[in-house]
Amino acid sequence: MSDAERHAAAVAATAEHIRSVVSVLRELDFGDTPPALAHRAEQLRSPEQEKPVAAV
Repeated sequence: MSDAERHAAAVAATAEHIRSVVSVLRELDFGDTPPALAHRAEQLRSPEQEKPVAAV
């Protein structure tokens, strides 16, 4: 097998792996999961912005 053939086989194997991963990701149901940006914004909130919950 030549270098070009080995390279082509490696590229084909990588492409097939990517296709299989994308296929699995497409099947996932994220439902009401907010986008990552919303999650990141929540992490950046300062403690002063948090309102304490009154004890009952």
